[in-house]
Amino acid sequence: MDVVPIDATDLADWAVRLYDEYLRRPDLIRLATWARLERRPAGHLVDDPDRLDDPKLRAIVEAQAAGRVRQGDPFDLMAMVIAMSMAWSPVSNVYAATEDEPAETHDRRRALLRASVHRAMAPDREGAAP
Repeated sequence: MDVVPIDATDLADWAVRLYDEYLRRPDLIRLATWARLERRPAGHLVDDPDRLDDPKLRAIVEAQAAGRVRQGDPFDLMAMVIAMSMAWSPVSNVYAATEDEPAETHDRRRALLRASVHRAMAPDREGAAP
């Protein structure tokens, strides 16, 4: 089961929902980080049979084909959105947010995250620089 299902037509919203999930369940992101540090220092976090990327990657490919998401390797785009969503997560090297912070602070971060992901994942426009 995917706790925060992807909406590849709105990757910015997905990133914000991931941010919120990290606030609700900091234990999950800490466990994933522990697994990365102690068990899987390189490559995918889990074995291929246990990976849940395929539906997400298919959704991104479909959004790309519809002209709603920039071109590029779907896995790389997914990884970038997830990384951006973790900017204030419990594993941030800069600042770990908590649910106890003021709502205005979270709203400000959500707005920045939404705008940043939206710009980064916007479809390529003819004549625009890559």
